[in-house]
Amino acid sequence: MEIHHIALSIRNLDLSVQFYKDIFGFTEVKKFTRQDLGGQAVFLQLGKIHLELWQFEQPIERQDNLSKLNVLGIKHLAFSVDNIDRKREELKLQGITTTEPKLGASGARYCFLKDPDGIPLELYEIR
Repeated sequence: MEIHHIALSIRNLDLSVQFYKDIFGFTEVKKFTRQDLGGQAVFLQLGKIHLELWQFEQPIERQDNLSKLNVLGIKHLAFSVDNIDRKREELKLQGITTTEPKLGASGARYCFLKDPDGIPLELYEIR
């Protein structure tokens, strides 16, 4: 058994699809609509990982605080990178800011950025 996909609800489907394609190299696999839910979605793929992005006519704002690790639920998505400094420079050229890299308790360097909807994303460098 393996994880098939991770689903995110976002505000602007076209903007988010382009963000994940440009920043992380995802490719679009399938686009579909759920009229019964008032939403449309796109499946993106990167290697074996699928990301399902949903845009709804009437989204509901998230009420919890994602910056605190002790709040139940998904905290962030992490993407492995070979060189965190090089990736941060690429992002900077695209106008995307990240936190300063830190050495984590796991022994890897990491930093955070946000997608167009403020969803926390982590760059995780394993050496």
